[in-house]
Amino acid sequence: MLSLLLQAMNPAAPIEQTATENQHLISLIAHADPMVKLTLFILIIFSVVSWAIIIAKHRQIKKSEQRTQSFYQFFWDAKKLDEIASRKGGRKGPAFEIFQAAQHSLEEYKNRQDPVERDIRRAFEDEVEQIEYGVSFLATTASAAPFIGLFGTVWGILNAFFKIGQSGASSLAIVGPDIAQALIATAIGLAAAIPAVIFYNIFVNRIRRFTKTLDDFTEDLIDRVDHEYFGART
Repeated sequence: MLSLLLQAMNPAAPIEQTATENQHLISLIAHADPMVKLTLFILIIFSVVSWAIIIAKHRQIKKSEQRTQSFYQFFWDAKKLDEIASRKGGRKGPAFEIFQAAQHSLEEYKNRQDPVERDIRRAFEDEVEQIEYGVSFLATTASAAPFIGLFGTVWGILNAFFKIGQSGASSLAIVGPDIAQALIATAIGLAAAIPAVIFYNIFVNRIRRFTKTLDDFTEDLIDRVDHEYFGART
């Protein structure tokens, strides 16, 4: 990161110089204090897990939105719920899973309305819980990573002051590596936190909208079940 910044400030810098800077950066990390290394390792783990969640959650929400919209249309095109059960329409998704829960509940509680409605709402809550799973880790990364990086920074600066006290000299050659290690910890902490907070806000808004759509479907399903099976809400 630092080498790329230096290259951008000086476009005429040769490729060999950039490679040397990269090697110097790796050397700084390799010779860092064990506590700084542990801090960097924790931050890298946070970053890797966060990006894995971001990619997986984006695919999950996109697929759930598409399949729910498709099944919702199929749901209203069918004149009766029995037609949906007998035809293999719509791919599996949150709305389909809620509908299946309703079908299983109707088979188990044939003439009991309240347990069926309870099972439908419980299935809705389970689907929302699945779609929300993992997003809280992004919030944890967004809030914790900068402070973990700050801890590494403080530790590196303390090492720099310790070396000044031992050697009695304050030249940049002595304290420079420790300060550089400290700044690397801060940079990686921010690199982990910034994408996490951005995508956390994006996912929260998308999940809120999707939950509203799924909640509307759940209420519509309950209305049709009550009307077609229990003669209610006519």
